[in-house]
Amino acid sequence: MKHPSRYLVIADDFTGANDTGVQICRRGLPVSVVFSSDGVKEDDCSYVIDTESRALSKTEAQEKLARQLASVDFFSFHHVIKKVDSTLRGNIGVEIAATQAAMNADLVLFAPALPALGRTTENAVHMLNHVPITQTEMARDPKTPVRQDNIQIILQEAFSQPVKHIGLQEIESGNIDFSGATICSADATSNRHLEILVQAALQTGRRILWCGTAAIADVLLGLERNISPALAVIASLSEVTNQQLLWAQKQGAALVRVPIDQLILEQVTPREIAAQAVDFLKAGKDVLLASASSVDRKTGLANADRAASEKGMALEQVSFYTQDRMGQIARLVLEQFRPSGVFLTGGDTAISFMRALEASGSMIQTEILVGIPMMRLRGGPWDGLKIITKAGAFGREDAIDFALRKLKEVD
Repeated sequence: MKHPSRYLVIADDFTGANDTGVQICRRGLPVSVVFSSDGVKEDDCSYVIDTESRALSKTEAQEKLARQLASVDFFSFHHVIKKVDSTLRGNIGVEIAATQAAMNADLVLFAPALPALGRTTENAVHMLNHVPITQTEMARDPKTPVRQDNIQIILQEAFSQPVKHIGLQEIESGNIDFSGATICSADATSNRHLEILVQAALQTGRRILWCGTAAIADVLLGLERNISPALAVIASLSEVTNQQLLWAQKQGAALVRVPIDQLILEQVTPREIAAQAVDFLKAGKDVLLASASSVDRKTGLANADRAASEKGMALEQVSFYTQDRMGQIARLVLEQFRPSGVFLTGGDTAISFMRALEASGSMIQTEILVGIPMMRLRGGPWDGLKIITKAGAFGREDAIDFALRKLKEVD
C-alpha cells in the first residue's frame, strides 16, 4: 500500500545517496540509507538504497541493480527517484533502464540538472559552468570518465523505446506534452525550469520514475510537502548582495521591487507593495522584497535622491526613510501571511525589521554559512519566527537562495 510520506531513492554511491536523502530529511521525514534492499523495512520510513555501482562495468551494474531491486515493493512508496551523478559519471543509462525494468513506471523522466552548482542542460547537452561535460576534467576521471554529454542519447542507448526530449522552449512555454511518450529527457538551466517540469509531470497522473540529482528530489518534495515559502527583505547597496538577489530570482524566487522614489512622492503606498508580496507568497513562491537601489543601485539611488529633492527631504535622510519603509512593508506582509522565515541583509535593514515587528531580541540557533546565522525572534507578535541575517558584502552568489531553503527546513 502506498504511503503518502514515504520516498524511495536509488543511488549509485554513498555521497550521492546522502545528498539526496537529506532533501527528504529537510522536510521533517525520517529517512535511512541502506546498502542493500534487505535493509528496506515495511514501516513509515523513507529509504535510500546505495548500490555502490558507479565504478562497475555496465553489465555488472545492470545485474547488481536487477538483484537489488527484485524484492522491492515499489507500490509502497509515494515516489521513486533514481539518483544520478550531476556530472554524468557512472552507468547512468543502464541503471535507469534496470530500475525501470524492476518498477515498470508509466513515465521515466530524466533531468540531471543541478543549477545551484552550475550543472545545467540545454539542447540535451549537459554542461558544467556552461562547458559541455565531455570537455571538462570529468572526461578524464580515472575511474568513471564521461564519454557522452547528450542526455537523450544516453537514454536512447539503454532503451529500445524512442526517447522524447523536452527542451527549454517547451518548458518555458509551460505547455509540456508528455502524451505518447514513456521515456523522456529534459533540459533545465534553473530550478524554476525543474519546477515547471515536475509540476507538468505530476499533472499527468502517471506513475513516474524520477531520474536526476538532488535538485529534482528537492523540487519534487518542495512542491508536495506544502511548506510555507520564505521572505527576503533586501535593502543593501552591496554589489555582492545584488548578484545574490539576481541568482535567487533566477532560481525561481519572485522579485517585488520597492520604488523608494514613488513612496517618497506618495505615488504608491506601502500597503500596495505589500499586497504584491502577499500574492506571491500565497501562490507558494519565495519573495525577494528589495529596494529599487538593491536591484539597480545607480538608477535607484538617483531616482530616490531626485524624489527627495522634489519633496524637500534632506538627501542624508533617504537612507533612514528607506530602512523605515522596508520594515513597515515587511510587517504589512507578515500581518497577512506568515512565511516559513525571513531573510534580512544589511544591519540597518535587520534593525528596522526588528523594530517594526516589536521584537525584544533574538535567540541564535545556528550558523548556516560562514558569518550568516539563523535565529528566532524573541518577543512581539511574531515571537519564534525564524530569521537569517547577512552583512551586505558577505556570502557566495547563491547565499540568498541557500538561506531561503534553510528557512523552509522543518525542525
